[in-house]
Amino acid sequence: MEHTATKRVKLSERLTAYVASEAPIRALAGNWSKKAKLAMDEANSLSLERVTITLDRLPKALDGFKIVQLSDTHHSPFTSIEHIKRAVKIANRLRPDIFLLTGDYVSHEREYIAPVAAVLGKLKSKYGTYACLGNHDHWTDADLVTHLFRGEGINMLINEGLRIEAPKASFWLAGVDDYMVGKTDLPAAMKGSYPDEMKLLLAHNPIIFREAARMGIDLTLSGHTHGGQVKVRDDAKRLFPQRKLKAGLYYRKNSQIYITRGIGTVVVPMRYRCPPEISLLELRTRE
Repeated sequence: MEHTATKRVKLSERLTAYVASEAPIRALAGNWSKKAKLAMDEANSLSLERVTITLDRLPKALDGFKIVQLSDTHHSPFTSIEHIKRAVKIANRLRPDIFLLTGDYVSHEREYIAPVAAVLGKLKSKYGTYACLGNHDHWTDADLVTHLFRGEGINMLINEGLRIEAPKASFWLAGVDDYMVGKTDLPAAMKGSYPDEMKLLLAHNPIIFREAARMGIDLTLSGHTHGGQVKVRDDAKRLFPQRKLKAGLYYRKNSQIYITRGIGTVVVPMRYRCPPEISLLELRTRE
């Protein structure tokens, strides 16, 4: 009995000493350190997502029309201009028909606006580059973002739309201002469109999708969510709040939305199981 009790005491002492030591903290820190390094490396990577989107009202002459969507570049101390330059270089190599940008180009300070405007201004395609504003653009300086982007040849659509004319076909392209700052006006963006023509909407925040579907918009392109940015354990447990519309292609009646994970980061300069995304979208007519 005495021998058994002594053994129990020694085991208890060993466990107490281990818990009191720095060993558990070092082990935990080591695990998190490895994950943090992976997350920082992932934030500096780029993933190309090729997506085919079939649209009922897409004119046959535009079957195969290619869009490159870039979003959430978040140029700031967290997202370098070199990272954005790499994304633009890859995007230009894809040779799309049009470039569409869906907000949050900058974060933190006004000094980051001019560099990102100059880099995104190097996007070149047959039908040009069109953009909408995001919440971080407003929190930094939306007027300056708009002015400098337009100066670089980027068409900033603020609650407005226009008709993209192609040989023997056309469609309505619109952009709304940001929902989080209370400036979205979807009816204004649709003013001038024909009831029966295909409509494509740029809206930074995907929360607009329900209203867009009610208004008969065929395709909405959004960002904002970063796809979650950091997936700590699995798809249901994230560092950032869970959203019903996260990333990828969603349907509502005859309307669709594509949400890109975007290029940059916010809050922490990390991504985990959620790499930055360049989106190559190919539009197809329904047979």
